[in-house]
Amino acid sequence: MTQSRESGNRLARTFPTARPAGCPFDPPAPFAEAREECPVTPLQYPDGHVGRLVTGLQSARAVLGDTRFSSLPAGKRSPVKVPGSELSTDALPAGMFVNMDPPDHTRYRRLLSKHFTIRRVRELRPRIQEMTDRLLDEMEGKGGPVDLVEAFAKPLPTLVTSELLGLPEEDRAQFGHHVDVLFSLSSSGEEMQQSMVLLGGMLHALIDAARKDPGQDILGRLTVETDLTDEELLGITIVLLIAGLETTTNMLALGTYALLRHPEQLAALRADWSLMDDAVEELLRYLSVVQIGPIRVAAEDFAFEGQSIRKGEVVTVSLPAANRDPSAFEDPDVFDIRRGTSRHLAFGSGPHQCMGHHLARLELSIGYESLLRRFPGLELAVPVDEVGTREMMVTYGVLGLPVRW
Repeated sequence: MTQSRESGNRLARTFPTARPAGCPFDPPAPFAEAREECPVTPLQYPDGHVGRLVTGLQSARAVLGDTRFSSLPAGKRSPVKVPGSELSTDALPAGMFVNMDPPDHTRYRRLLSKHFTIRRVRELRPRIQEMTDRLLDEMEGKGGPVDLVEAFAKPLPTLVTSELLGLPEEDRAQFGHHVDVLFSLSSSGEEMQQSMVLLGGMLHALIDAARKDPGQDILGRLTVETDLTDEELLGITIVLLIAGLETTTNMLALGTYALLRHPEQLAALRADWSLMDDAVEELLRYLSVVQIGPIRVAAEDFAFEGQSIRKGEVVTVSLPAANRDPSAFEDPDVFDIRRGTSRHLAFGSGPHQCMGHHLARLELSIGYESLLRRFPGLELAVPVDEVGTREMMVTYGVLGLPVRW
């Protein structure tokens, strides 16, 4: 993190992306320096704009819950240079409610919320367990070593999300590919545009099919129970597809890696499976795989935690930094599955808190426990320095995770 032009009484920093050498689970060290100085500090964006970086948990929760910080795309900037950021947001489908403020955001969220209640999610447990067991059967049949990302961490959320949305089996790999392109910081603007167009075409065909023969999946129910247009359904489906695939895939793989790198914690979990829910919460906090954003834009001039925020200022919340805040968590850099807290912000907070957090928690709980029970001798099949990480992605994780048992 470098310091540049002044903003107020503090120098504006640039957004850090380099993780500490040999510590793939820790956020970039300059986040802690910024948080120690002040939980809200000036941040210089790639185009020269000076906004704010939020690194404290309490401040992050306050920003995400304050509707004066807008989620609308107008004026948003990424804190790191992102290929394709110059592409117009005017053509975004109408239903992409993550880029909306109330009351529009509220309307879409209300239509979807019943599909993600804790009761509805619990009903999915047997089916998710069945999908998990099938993938593990295939892994066991092949024998090790295997890449856990390709054999398990990516297919499981793909299967779950596909079934929820009614995605045809033959198209699922292509859907996953386009999501990867859209989340990669190394994708060119042309590649991102092409993936968005192709993804849109595939989803339009899916919407047409759902209107003609609606099933019991979310998309089918929405075509029957609402008056949403095709463009609104397209935007909603893109949001659910991206949310369902990207973060859970990376949490399954990176979380398994973290457990393998902390054998004492893994041993404690194997000795007492009732710790699984606590382990999931600690992995969510400790890893915080969404490494860039959420990003908000001040909709007006106002005072926030003693600082003057100007209309149009871009505010970037660092979830990894907030979830390592020592004022909120004792020994925050220690991975401890007995910590017993869900006060983290891995799923965000406020009106835009991840609607699928119950589903994600269930997938992680079933995924980790089933994998570790099936393979008591699970271990890395390569030295740790050969496990590559997804530095240039919005969502952090491992590029691959070769394992054997």
